Amino acid sequence: MNEKITFKVSGMSCNGCAASIGRALSRLDGMKEATADFAKGIAEVAFNDSLIDKQRIVEVIEDLGYHVEGEL
Repeated sequence: MNEKITFKVSGMSCNGCAASIGRALSRLDGMKEATADFAKGIAEVAFNDSLIDKQRIVEVIEDLGYHVEGEL
């Protein structure tokens, strides 16, 4: 089943940070769409929840050095 979530992300300091998050998430199996917006401090993802879960998405973002503050 497809799911769409917006996460509040802190620690991004530029558009390059947002692009890095989007690229890393886009590589994950089950990810349909992944974008991050530096100005808004968010990451938006659409994914197949039978292939990947929210916790794995959060781990990838935090492994890049950013902090997921929760869902919007």
